[in-house]
This record gives sequence, C-alpha cells and structure tokens, in this order.
Amino acid sequence: MPCCSPLRYAHSEGLTSLCYDDKGKYILTCGTDGDVRIWEGAEDDDAISHRTGDKAFCVAYKNDRFYVATDTNTVQAFTFPDGSTDGILARFTAPVNHICLNQEGTTLVAGSSDFTIKIVEVATGATKKCEGHEAPVLSVALDPKQEFLASSSCDGSVQIWKLENKEKVKKFQILPKVGDVSLTKSLCRLCWEKNGQFLYVPVENEIQIYDRNSWTTCGSFQNSQFSGVYSVLDISPDGKYLAAGCYDGHILVFDIKTKMCLDRFKHESGLSIMSLSWNPQNTTEIAFCDREGQLGLLSEINLKGGNQSSDEHRVKETIGIFEDDDDADLVQASNGQSKEEDIHEDSNDSTSVSALKPLVDDDLASEDGEVQPLAPLPTIVERPGFTPTRPQTSFQPGSTPVHLSSRFMMWNAVGIIKQFNTEEEESIDIEFHNTAIHHAMHLTNSAGYTMADVSTEAVVLASPGDESTPSKLTCMHFGSWDNSKEWTIPMNDGVEIEAVTIGEDWIAVASSDRIIRIFSLGGLQRDLFSIPGPVVCLSAHTNQLLIAYHRGMGLPGEQCLGVHLMTVEGSAEINHQHLPLSPKSFLAWMGFSAEGTPVYMDSEGIVRMCNRKFGMSWVQVANTKSHTKGKSDNYWIVSIHENPQQLRCIPCKGSRFPPVLPRPAVGILPFQIPLCQMSTEKSQYEETFLRTQIMSNHLQFWNTIGYQYDTSIANDMAKPSQEALMKLFALSARSDREFRAFEVCEMMSEPHTLQLAIKYACRLKYMQLAERISELVQRKSNEEEEEEEQVVIQKVQRVQNYSNHVQEDEEMEEEDKEFDEENADTDNTAGPLLNLKSKGKPEVISQSYSSSGRSNPFKVLTPQKPEPTKGTQVFDSMSKKKQTSPGQIPLKNTRPVKAVKRTPQSQGKITSVKPTNDENRIEESQKKPKSAFDMWFEDTKSQLLEEFPEADEESLIQNAAERFRSIPKVERQIWIQKSKDGDSKKRKREEEESPAPRKLNPKLAGFAFSKD
Repeated sequence: MPCCSPLRYAHSEGLTSLCYDDKGKYILTCGTDGDVRIWEGAEDDDAISHRTGDKAFCVAYKNDRFYVATDTNTVQAFTFPDGSTDGILARFTAPVNHICLNQEGTTLVAGSSDFTIKIVEVATGATKKCEGHEAPVLSVALDPKQEFLASSSCDGSVQIWKLENKEKVKKFQILPKVGDVSLTKSLCRLCWEKNGQFLYVPVENEIQIYDRNSWTTCGSFQNSQFSGVYSVLDISPDGKYLAAGCYDGHILVFDIKTKMCLDRFKHESGLSIMSLSWNPQNTTEIAFCDREGQLGLLSEINLKGGNQSSDEHRVKETIGIFEDDDDADLVQASNGQSKEEDIHEDSNDSTSVSALKPLVDDDLASEDGEVQPLAPLPTIVERPGFTPTRPQTSFQPGSTPVHLSSRFMMWNAVGIIKQFNTEEEESIDIEFHNTAIHHAMHLTNSAGYTMADVSTEAVVLASPGDESTPSKLTCMHFGSWDNSKEWTIPMNDGVEIEAVTIGEDWIAVASSDRIIRIFSLGGLQRDLFSIPGPVVCLSAHTNQLLIAYHRGMGLPGEQCLGVHLMTVEGSAEINHQHLPLSPKSFLAWMGFSAEGTPVYMDSEGIVRMCNRKFGMSWVQVANTKSHTKGKSDNYWIVSIHENPQQLRCIPCKGSRFPPVLPRPAVGILPFQIPLCQMSTEKSQYEETFLRTQIMSNHLQFWNTIGYQYDTSIANDMAKPSQEALMKLFALSARSDREFRAFEVCEMMSEPHTLQLAIKYACRLKYMQLAERISELVQRKSNEEEEEEEQVVIQKVQRVQNYSNHVQEDEEMEEEDKEFDEENADTDNTAGPLLNLKSKGKPEVISQSYSSSGRSNPFKVLTPQKPEPTKGTQVFDSMSKKKQTSPGQIPLKNTRPVKAVKRTPQSQGKITSVKPTNDENRIEESQKKPKSAFDMWFEDTKSQLLEEFPEADEESLIQNAAERFRSIPKVERQIWIQKSKDGDSKKRKREEEESPAPRKLNPKLAGFAFSKD
C-alpha cells in the first residue's frame, strides 16, 4: 500500500480539479471557491492563491501558462506563477466541465454543459465546434497523434470525433444516463495510451480498452477485490501504468501490459476521488483531490506487483537504521523470532526468509553469502532556499478583481459602480443609494477604465494605459454649478495610475512612479508628494487621506505594509508606521468609518480600527470569520458605522467577492473586542465598556479640530458604557473585590453613578470602600473646579484683549477728532486720558450666575476657611462652574471653525459650532465705561446675528469691528458722542450717591439685615 500524506484543506466542498506543472515541482488545484492554488508539494503551508472567478471547474497547465474553466462560461489563460490574466480562449453558454491540452500545448479542447465541444488553437484563437451530444459533456481526451478526439457525456455515450473535419467517427452507448454532472457517480475521465493506439474508458466497475483501428473492445482492466465505480483515469509519464480513482475513495494502479493491479489505496473517509494526476518526474507519486476539496499525495507506490505483508513493511522501514549483520539479526528478531528459529521451524519452506530478501540491502546478506538485490533508491526532492513572498498588487477598496467580465468597480456608502466587459458590450453603470444626489448613469467604457470612486460631488475614473495609450484620469463633477462638468488628465509617459480616491473637495491619485498627486474637483493640480514604496490602496474622508504601501520584504508568507494617515493640508497623524496584519494574510479592505475613523480588514477577516486615544494604535474590533459557516466563506465590507455600531458587509459563499448578478444583499455584523474569557460576565461588561469608549473617540477628534456635536449624541453613546461600569462595580463588590470595585469607580465620569456606587457599597456594609469613593468624588470635584477656573480665565483674557484692541482703535480716532473741537480740553481729560490711565491697572473681572444655573456635580458642601487677606476676595464673586447651554460643548481651540458638509459619510451627526453668550456675559460683568463701538454693537447685534448665523462670538466681534470702521464718519461721531454722554451721566450719579456701606463677605451676604 502506498504512503499517503495527511489530507489538507485545499478548496470548498464540490468538484475539484488538479494538475502538475511540467517539471513536477508544483501542484495546481481549483475548486468551487473560485481560487486556483499553487502548491509546492502537499506539505506546502503557504500556497499561492489566485482569484479566477466565483467558481472554477477545471485547470490544466502547459508552457508556463495555466488554463481555467470558470463560472463565467469561459476558458481563461493565466501566466504562471504570478496569475496574471492572459486572455480568454473560449466562450460557452454554460459552465465548462473539462479541458485538456496536447503535448505541445498548442491545442486546447473544452467540453461544456451546453452539449458542445470546442477545439481552440492557442496561438491564433481559431476555434472548431463539435455538436452531437444530447446532454452535458463530462470529459474530453485528445489523441496523442492529434487525429481523433474522444468525449463522454451525461447522455450515456462516448463519441469519437475526427479533428480535421469535426466528423463523428464512432458512438458507444455504454454509460448510465443522468440529467446533470452533479448527479453522476462517474465523471468518466477518458484517457489515451501514450502512443495513441488504445483508448481507456471507465465503465461502472471496469475500465474498457478500445482499439483505434477498429473501435472495438480488446480487453479491460478489472480487480476481483474491487466492485466500485471507476471515475477518473490518468496514465503515468512513461506510459506503463494506469491510475484509476473511484467513487468510493479507492485509487488503483494497473500495469498496462499485464492488466494486473499492482497497488491500491483506500481513502480514510471513503470520499469520492474527483481528480488525480501522476507526477511527470516521478512515477511513484500521485496527487489527488476528494469531494470535500482535500488534497492528498500518494508516494512509494509499488509498481512491481504483490502486496507487502506487515513484516515486510516493518523491515523496509528499518533499512538505513541498521547497517551490519548483527543488526540484521536484530531486525528479524523484532519480528518475533530469529533467523535460525525460522529455518528450524520449517526447514522445507523458506518463504518467510526469502520474502525478506528483496527488501533488505546488500549489508543484510544471507548466511550462504548470496548478495541480495539492491532496493530502489528513494526519490530526492530538491528543496529550494528562501523564496521571498510575492507582494500583493494594488487594488481599490470596495471593488472586485479586474479580470471578471462583470464586476464592481466601487461599492461604498454613496453608490455602486459596475463594469461589464463582454463580447456584446463594454460599459459602466453608476447608481446612487440616494437618488436626490444624482440620477443613475450609463457610460460606454471605450477608454478601458478599471478604477473608480464616487462621492456626493463627483465620480472619478482611471485607466491603466498601455504602450500606445497613456494612463489617464477622468472626473465627472456633477456637483459643479457650470456647464463643463467633465475633465480628463493623461499621465506622463511610462507612468500608470494604480489607485484613486475622492475626498471632500479633492482627488488623490497614486501612480507607478510612487507619487501621490492631489487634484481639485475642478481639475487643478494642487500638490504632490512621494511615498517610500509601491502603493497598495488609497482611501479618503473629508480632508483625511489614508495610504497603504509596501514598506519592505516581509517574513515568509507575510506582507510588510506601511500606513500613512494625513490631511490634505499636510499634517500627519500616522507617519509611515507598520500596518499590523494577521499571520500569513494580506490586506483585503481599507477605508474610513462613516464618522471618519480609519479602519481596515485583512484576508483572515480581522477588522481593526484606529484608536486615537491610545497613541494612534490599531485595535481589533471584529472577526468576520467567526460568523461564517464554511472555511471558504468570507464577508465583503461595504461600509462601517460607529453610531450605531454596525459593520455592513455582503456574505460570500465559497468566495471572497460577491457576484454582480443577482444583486447581493447587505448584512450587518456586530463589533466585538477580543478580550479573554468572553464567556464570563465580567469580561462581557469590560468588552462593552471598552468597545463603547473606542466607538466614541471620533467625537473628541472632531471637537479638537473645530467642529461641535449635539451632546445628546454623546450621552446616548455613553449610556451603555456607564451601565456596564455599574454592573461591573456591583459584580466586583459582590465578589469581595473591593480594590477592583474602586478601580471601576475611577473609570466613572458621571456624578450620579458615583453616588449610586456609594449607596451600593453602604448597603453591602463595605464602609471602607464607600469612604474611598467619597474621597474620589472630592478629588474629582477639586480637579474639575481648577480646570473650569483656568478655562474661564483664559476666555476672559482672550475676549478682553480683543475688546481692548478694538477700543484702542476707537480712542485713536476719537482723539484725532476731538483735537479740532473748542471744548477739547475737558473732553480729552474725560475721554482718552482716563482710558489710557485705566489700562495701566489690571481690572478685577467678576462673573455671577443665578442660583438656577447648573451647579458643580463634584462639589462637596464642606466649610471653607476664610480668606486671610482682602486681596484674595476678588475671586469670591467668580463662579466655579462655567454655565453653558445644554446643547453646546466649549471648544478648546481658538481658531475660527467651519461647518461640516452634510454628506452620507458625516451623516449629520457632527454640526458646526453655534454662537454662545458666554463672552457677552463676561463683557457685561467687566466694570468699565461703554465705548462707541460697544453701544453700536449692542444696537446692531441682532442684525449681525441674522447675517452671520453660524459665526461664534469672536468671529461676530471681528465682523462688527470691520463694519463699524466702514460706516461714515458723521454716523460714527454720533456714536462717540453718545458714549461720552452716557459716561458723564454715570459719573455724576456716582458722585451724588452716598458712600457705599462696608463690604460683606459674599458667603455671608445672604444673612445680612435688610430694612426692606
């Protein structure tokens, strides 16, 4: 019995085909998952995989090319071993079931389920068509002399055709009839003798032999110990042996001359053998595939006949271990008895000794000195040295492979772009999920576009180019307000476009010269820069650009990719870092979530998201493979959303890419952080909290760069995390883990949750824990007060500095004007001089809030020590908590901000900053006379707010200052006079008033006696 390597998964369940390359070094397999895999022996753990379609039915190899029959009803050629498409040789109206080539590789024959057979000249593409079968064709076999062609069919017939004139020579009705290939037990793979004299046909439990001269049977191959159904045949490279694979999992090897069965093998699971092939350089090695897509390799096939006993096999295994005569005795002793005992036990019969002789080398000689024949030397398999991993080619995220006749050029949150490349048409269809953006479009793809992207403003297309036509970029800017909505830019000679993407108002193009070019939507070349390696893919969101490229040579079987995240303004967030990938995987998808967070997925189905709060690191948020049913099933990402937490993707049965027709349905997968012991309640609460925190990082990111969001969104997103923390606190407290429970409290941000934690700890009589939580509340209260004081002081100083700048301009104009008047002395003394003098002293700024305002959630009502000096009482009137409206969150930056466009990517969840009245309250609290600008600004503020509804306070003041300077001098003088009149009246009232009573401490003011 031959030795069989451990069976390994090659393809999904179903029809599987295999063949060797011409040198016998590589095994090529294909299956219903649509992939062609190249194995360097059956023990290769890093097979090269090429996507050829949704399903692949048969593969054949010859002259550094392999040919595949796919579900597109075509036979396509690919280069070996890189798998580049090399043309379509034949087209049918139904799937092709079998293909074969002649010895020179110049003629290809294919049989299809549309009942036809085509003979194709590989070099010229000339085709001949044979018709006559009444059911799908099962197999075809080409005469080595290239005179005849044999074919079998589900109609039960085997027919012989003459190649020259496609004439039917003979028909044998010898097979059982079935309706379809999937229903037959026998694939009836025909085989010719090496010189073409005989044709071998598997018929039920025998293999019939037909002579080419008379087309009559002249014998058969049979085995008395086998009664199954023969299915596939293959002849050895030397033409001396015939291998037969059977429906019940047997593989038998026959001697062609003697027609005897020399060796046999039984599949461990009894699965049907779907294909087998001899190694062209080793007649003792056969590769096979079973119905479940498993690959196996038979070696040490016995080609001399006879079955080896278990003793013979054990002695054969010991050859090379024992090398002298004493060791030979030890070998035989291990079989249960010594050499002398065998002879004395049966002196008339020495078969037990002679049976061992052919298996022992010349060192194991017999006692009479007779030298035994040498055993065949083992086959030496050459193992090459280190082979670098082939870098993956560039691709468009959201697209399917280019070689498919119908494919998706892009599928994202905005729309779908489909490409059709058939004999009838070459076209591109564009449709939008929201038809209000634009109507559907149909384009003729005469330029050969293969790359595309779509946004709410434009559609961009790119072609790779060839020797005669340069690569070019085309943009259809349907969001433009003029009539010229399309422009095209060709690339320089020798430069090809490899990836494109669209941002908010720009386009990024990656070319083969490792340059990223930035274009505006109108066609302006805005910028360019170089990247340190070949590009893999590009992705964009608003003003962010994400680039993946080859950083260097990776470990065996792995890709070494780099990632660069930047804005089109030039600032970098991730500066050329390594991109983490799963072992033995490659990049499958990269893009942004709808909220603008970078995300990618590798070929193992692991989805990782950028965690901006943890050093711009990558964290695993989902594993799509955990939701698949089969090993070859995958999910194809369409879009990702953080609020709600949804991973929208398309399930692909037995493939990596979805078909265009029928239109696939989009499913939703959940996110899950891979924490330890996810079956426990503790880990589930921890996962919920961590996942919610990661999914809400985008709110702080947009806030820091100048955008604002509705606080109700933040509150809704924080609810699951706060609930998880409360449950985790209760679980830790019930488990007597007080220190862990306190750690949970440190993670709580809401004051009411801390109060609940204190009550829960008191209920469980954990007084020490409750006391520590109270200290934590007080510490957080102090920290909160210090932060708010700093924010208030900084904002007051910022507004005061700007107001002083505006007032200084007014005073200079007022001074120039009043010098020309007769009463300039008194006016100047009361005007600019007093104001200039007041600038020398820092003014005390106070701000008061009503008792109805929101109080500090962390403030502890403990008595405060009295202030030691009067100078420190200026802070008593300053509020500890800045009052803001419930729907607004203050920004940390000071630069003007702009609004986010309401696009499907932003989903309207992030809005522009709304103007607040904080600065107005601060200015009103400042005790200084109102200037002409202040009075004019109060009078016209409502009109300015109508003109600039989205402007913040600072922007509004800037616009008001510019407007005030532009008014006529006469009108401006009127406002200056009003400000002086108001100031003099105020001073007069202050002089007439009685002296102010003694100051009271503001904290005791509520208890002071009042006459009223």
